Amino acid sequence: MSDFKRGRRRLLRSAAAWVSGMAAVAVARSAGAWQVEGIDPKSRLGLALAKRCGDPPDHATLIAQLQAELAKDPSAAPLTATCPICGCPVTVGR
Repeated sequence: MSDFKRGRRRLLRSAAAWVSGMAAVAVARSAGAWQVEGIDPKSRLGLALAKRCGDPPDHATLIAQLQAELAKDPSAAPLTATCPICGCPVTVGR
């Protein structure tokens, strides 16, 4: 067999391998870590999260930070921040 035929076959095999590999990657399911899933509020997890921020002491440090910012700027309107733990909005006004 000539060198041309061997080189041609090697090229075709590697091209077929690359195309099949790329097709497998394209068909593969996307990573689930980048998807945001909704939580049913009546499920066990939804109920646990709903009860998480039920008490004002849970947000005490966040409220203290917002009150300190209000004290620095007397002309500021009520400030709102999102709790990093539960995602609840916390609003502090005068």
